Amino acid sequence: MSHVPRSPDFPFERDTVNRAASTASETVRNAARNLRGVSFWAAIVLPISYLPLLSGGLTGGETLLFVALIAINAGAFVLGHDYEPAAAR
Repeated sequence: MSHVPRSPDFPFERDTVNRAASTASETVRNAARNLRGVSFWAAIVLPISYLPLLSGGLTGGETLLFVALIAINAGAFVLGHDYEPAAAR
């Protein structure tokens, strides 16, 4: 009769898989929270960039730039609307 070595116990394997899944989900949550934070602050700061464009009048390519800035600001507003600066501390 040959002796076949046993594989590691399943609870240890499950623990390793659960730990890896927990770490991955925590990483995704952190990335989402960081994206919300950056989007929130971008939505606040981006309108400052409208002033130089509007003060000189919009010509040719500046109109496209202005529309792009408004679109980016709208996207930042949507992505960052759930961010709570007090909760980030």
